[in-house]
Amino acid sequence: MIQVLYLDDELHNLTAFRAAFRRDFQVHVTTEPTEAVELLRSEDIEVIISDQKMPTISGVEFFELITGEFPDPVRMLLTGHADMDAVIDAINKGQIYKYIAKPWNEAELRGIVQGGSKIYRARKADQDQSKRLLRSFDEALALSGQIVDQLKDKGETGCDGPTSQHV
Repeated sequence: MIQVLYLDDELHNLTAFRAAFRRDFQVHVTTEPTEAVELLRSEDIEVIISDQKMPTISGVEFFELITGEFPDPVRMLLTGHADMDAVIDAINKGQIYKYIAKPWNEAELRGIVQGGSKIYRARKADQDQSKRLLRSFDEALALSGQIVDQLKDKGETGCDGPTSQHV
């Protein structure tokens, strides 16, 4: 099940979100940015939704704050205010996937979260594949070094190692 974190200072928005999506997603909600960070540390969150206008920190500032420690979750900014500067900041600083207007359309938001999850899972699969390829490359490089050393010991090669070139 898709794990979604929703940060908003308005409790009624969190309640409505949980009620609307609890059957579709594993929903985590909080009004506190510090609690949101703790949830990110303890849960495998795929999608983060944050309200833009909050008393202690903006959604863009929150995303900017967590990007270093939590680069993988897909970020979405939710706001009832049409603030173009916030949109630009969100894209440039907070690395958001989508900008969502309040009030949200339930079916549309469901699809957006599902799309964000697909991106998250594709990124994770790419990262896993990259790690496997690097391990394979390192193993092949080590093996080629061992073969060259064995050939040198037998005096069967004129090369100086796996990176030398014959002229």
